[in-house]
Amino acid sequence: MSVDDYLDLLNYAKAIQDEQWQADIIEKLKNYNALTENTKWDDMHRLWTRFDQVNRTLLELFERLREEEDNEDSGQWKEQIWELKLERITLAKQIQERYIKIK
Repeated sequence: MSVDDYLDLLNYAKAIQDEQWQADIIEKLKNYNALTENTKWDDMHRLWTRFDQVNRTLLELFERLREEEDNEDSGQWKEQIWELKLERITLAKQIQERYIKIK
């Protein structure tokens, strides 16, 4: 939820005179920055972890192709490589948007 959503709820809690709810909302607003920072860090960690997984899988597939190019599964491996490359591009864009603020 955004700060505006919390403020709307706070106004409503005041209108119905629910003091406990007001106190809860005020506490959440006080901790809002810390919560959003933790969420951002968790999100970045998830993106980097997946980016690393994709790279490891790509390396494994390239290794398989190099060693067993005539294998009947090589077509499937090549298709999987393209899908992983596209996912890696998407992940890189998401990381750039969040980490170094490039859009």
